[in-house]
Amino acid sequence: MSRISLMDREVEQQVSGIFEEVRTQLGFVPMLFRAYANNPTLLSELWDRYQHTMLTGGLSRRLKEEIALMVAEDEHSDYGITLHSSALRQLGMDPHEILRVRTDPDHAHLEPRDHALLEIARHGNLAPYDHGERYINHARDAGAADADILEALAVASLAAEISHVSSMLDIPADIRH
Repeated sequence: MSRISLMDREVEQQVSGIFEEVRTQLGFVPMLFRAYANNPTLLSELWDRYQHTMLTGGLSRRLKEEIALMVAEDEHSDYGITLHSSALRQLGMDPHEILRVRTDPDHAHLEPRDHALLEIARHGNLAPYDHGERYINHARDAGAADADILEALAVASLAAEISHVSSMLDIPADIRH
């Protein structure tokens, strides 16, 4: 049971509008957004970041969800694991490959550029104070542009926030079939 109330109805006009946008883009309103609805300003900020980080940009949605799943696994976030596994299934990814990304990302079946970006995201999440020059050079050698590197790190950062907040507040996982 969540340690914070999860808004199941739109009590404020601002929240109502954001929930409608979220439903339109994602097909449902995740529990995390329902928790953030307790503070409409933070909900709005989260939704803006989520849209710009996960739904737009140069990296594929699939790679972004793979990065987010890997971060959720590294952070031991049941909420994030469930959310991003579900998104990958909806994108048509094979369940065995989802499990591989989650438990053994070094052996995930990815293009070299995408694999290098996955490595950068993981390193940025697990060892952010280690400058990671080797990972950045490897990604560039694999064809990643600086914009790709920044985007992969932004996805990892957002996924880590989702993992931390959902774990601290014990937000229940979104079960979607």
